[in-house]
Amino acid sequence: MEKAFEALLWRSRLTLLIAVISCVIAGIALIVLGVAEVWHLITMQWQFLVEGNGSISRDQLVLVVIEVLDTFLLSSVLFIFSFGLYELFVSRIEQAQGHESQAFAINSIDQLKAKLGKVVLMLLVIKVFALLVEMRPNNMLELLYMALIVFLVAASLWLSNGGGKGAGK
Repeated sequence: MEKAFEALLWRSRLTLLIAVISCVIAGIALIVLGVAEVWHLITMQWQFLVEGNGSISRDQLVLVVIEVLDTFLLSSVLFIFSFGLYELFVSRIEQAQGHESQAFAINSIDQLKAKLGKVVLMLLVIKVFALLVEMRPNNMLELLYMALIVFLVAASLWLSNGGGKGAGK
């Protein structure tokens, strides 16, 4: 009875394949959306540069670029998560073992959390950048708040990259 239960328990990890497949499908869907956003950006740039469309501003173009980055980064979060779930709970991916890129190499939950944390941090940086592009400070205090936001974002990026450990090496 105990052996049968342990076998069932061990095989139950395969239910995570549903999450892995769902994340891969969602990641692919986001890549398709990102490509559509790139096409939208190209048409906007054509209208802005060639046709001289006055209803499109440089700020709008920058915001579309930010949306493209955001979409592709979010898709990478889904891929990293799906690869991590698969490698940690289902099986090693043999094709990935000899590959030079270590972006999807995940050996522990902590490593998965760290990789996802860095990508999520970049998503937040992009969102903050989009907000800063749209903001128009009305007084010195608002400008000071914007500078503080930039400082905090820079500090979080610095800390996420080791906080200057080994900078002199």
